Amino acid sequence: MTRGLDLTVRRVDGGIYIIQPMSPRSVASSKTVRSDSDPDILVTARRRLEKEGDVPLMVTQFGSETLGRQALRTLADLARVTPGFVATGQTSSATPLLVMRGQRRSISDENRLPLVVYQDEVPLPNQAALSPLYDMASVEILRGPQGTLFGRNTTSGAILLRSVRPGEGTPSYIEVDAGNYGMARIEGATELPVIGAWSMRIAGQRMRRDGFIAMTSGGRADDVHSDAVRAALRFAPEGLFRSLLTFDLLNADEKGSAQVLTGVYTGGGARMAGNASHFDCGQGSCDVDYYLALQQMLGPRTSQSGLAPTFQRRFRGLTNMTEYGDDDLLVRNIVGWRSTRISNALDGDGTLLAINDLTSRTDLRQWTEELQMQGRWGRLRYISGIFFLDSAPAGTMLQQSAQFVRPGNPASIIANYQHFQSAAVFGQVTVPLDYGVTADLGLRYTTERMRGCALRTSNATPLSRADCVDWDGSSASIRSGRVTWTVALTKKMGESSLYLTSRRAFRSGGYNSPRLGGTLAPFQTFKPESFTDLELGVKGRWTLGGIDGSYATAVYAGIYRNIQRALFPASGFDGDSDPANDPISFYVNVSRARVAGFDGDLSAAMGAHLRATVSLSYVDARYIRVNAPPQLAALLGSDPINNRFSYTPRFSGVANVVREFPLAGDLGRLELGVDYSHVSTIRFAERVNESFGIQPTYGLWGASIGWRRIGGRPLDVELWGRNLTDRFYASGGGTLNPMFTAATVIPGAPRTFGLRMRYSFE
Repeated sequence: MTRGLDLTVRRVDGGIYIIQPMSPRSVASSKTVRSDSDPDILVTARRRLEKEGDVPLMVTQFGSETLGRQALRTLADLARVTPGFVATGQTSSATPLLVMRGQRRSISDENRLPLVVYQDEVPLPNQAALSPLYDMASVEILRGPQGTLFGRNTTSGAILLRSVRPGEGTPSYIEVDAGNYGMARIEGATELPVIGAWSMRIAGQRMRRDGFIAMTSGGRADDVHSDAVRAALRFAPEGLFRSLLTFDLLNADEKGSAQVLTGVYTGGGARMAGNASHFDCGQGSCDVDYYLALQQMLGPRTSQSGLAPTFQRRFRGLTNMTEYGDDDLLVRNIVGWRSTRISNALDGDGTLLAINDLTSRTDLRQWTEELQMQGRWGRLRYISGIFFLDSAPAGTMLQQSAQFVRPGNPASIIANYQHFQSAAVFGQVTVPLDYGVTADLGLRYTTERMRGCALRTSNATPLSRADCVDWDGSSASIRSGRVTWTVALTKKMGESSLYLTSRRAFRSGGYNSPRLGGTLAPFQTFKPESFTDLELGVKGRWTLGGIDGSYATAVYAGIYRNIQRALFPASGFDGDSDPANDPISFYVNVSRARVAGFDGDLSAAMGAHLRATVSLSYVDARYIRVNAPPQLAALLGSDPINNRFSYTPRFSGVANVVREFPLAGDLGRLELGVDYSHVSTIRFAERVNESFGIQPTYGLWGASIGWRRIGGRPLDVELWGRNLTDRFYASGGGTLNPMFTAATVIPGAPRTFGLRMRYSFE
């Protein structure tokens, strides 16, 4: 309606829009490159729409235009363009690992996460974070502890995904993409005709791609074969009431990532006489050293895995958000249901030998409920609410672990049926003070309960918690409660703001499985860990000559207490001669650390058609205390105080340049983009003397050239490429433990390129 009238339309909240004349500068640049870091960009980092510059924390925001232009289809793509954020597989693509400010997920627990992904205000289970990004309105990456406002307590950050809602004026579209490795993607969204107060939007994506890793057994691994659908129904009659119901679905049947053998440990518990004839015989194909020599001839993107990798996913989600009110008083109720079913198989040693082969089945369901009230009281802004989460098995929860399989040492069946509940009450106020200073004060109390049954056996298959109990599995439970808080001061200085923020958040405690015995019996449970930080930041606009732009920078330091360390004892380590209670891994609170660093974003508009952005991150994470009981000292290595934080590059940075070339008449415009991402050395294991789990410094180049609004129509065509120099790098570690002899890694994506076309039905 406003096209050609030199008017801007900006959504403020719900069905409220602001229509105003463009400034002369805006009219001149309305068809030029836009930036999602412009000062009037709106974010929801404090659970309400507001300018990013008013928020006292570092927020990286990607609007729909940037998501499309940079082909950001997954969390791994977001990490590629967001320094200080790592999103990769942990031992396999079936186990997502999200790392920020030095803090990473525990190896095998779904509910103790340092960083949580939210889709349309509902926290996703960890596995569901693997869902593709399509028909997204925006993505926000919040850095630092989130301990007062969001559903889950997190010690490192949060990612907020907001899908396009019906009735907001976003046009329907269809997009097709084809590229090398047989890549074929079709994505689209359509809005059905509005009927009274009802509006509906349906979006979907079909993705196919051959694998990046060749298998000596035939075929390729690390492929993509997924189908996703989302349907959103909105009811918004005249007045203050509105409700949004969203259903989403993902079906994926893939081969999964395959680990590649990168080295062989000369020591470790595996090199014993009992294992020698089956994987370390000293000659031919029964010797792990033989496979290492063969791997060096095959190259780094070929796997010798004897167990064919599989990765099957079935995700379902249902969300309802009902709101009543306006900016002065808003009551909001958010209900979410998630179902996560996964089946996967992985050869952890990357050879034909039965050293460390794993298969698993996971069937979880999660319910969340949040009742929230926010508004104004005079000049004060407030938000308060209650939150509840219930996560439990909905079916089979089994893992088969085949380690050094031979007569007398069969594969183990491991069952773990765990029920997790979290409830919280929270509140936060924003209070204007004198001299342009605003204070934020937030407080939250969270109580959690974890209970379940675990069993390790070689001759039973417990298909439910009842089976686990009947077959004498070990039952355990733990309760914990914590107070978390946020205190922030923000000083407005024209178009800039200076803030000082301190936060405390925690990560849940838990219990180890199965019931531990012998010397490990005292470590059955472990406490929550906490992180308390102090962050000083400044953000705003800058102008120098004919160049202007935005900036945001922050320095931070925090103390990380009661760190939960994962330890990997060899069979029989506890000394009680009972293999049924030997854990594959267990957790213990033994460390304290200091985490400090710097984050910075800078954008510059050089004329009407050229824009550049640079983002940097520096993280310095160090252990400052290790209190290791004598019986665990051997598991922490020879120098635990100097162990490294894994999956944490000290320095990372991204540079992006976009140049626009307007064409004559209605021909549209050409847009050329070039980006470079740099990552310093990453360690995939914490040990100081680890020689195989290290990825040296590397950089990746990407580029695109697009033709926008061809012939004046809403048609875009783009040629894109990623990792243009075909640089080999490891995106994650696999099995990196001397106990298994073989050391493996997960290769990163090679050079990819393709052609994308998009048509919008305006």
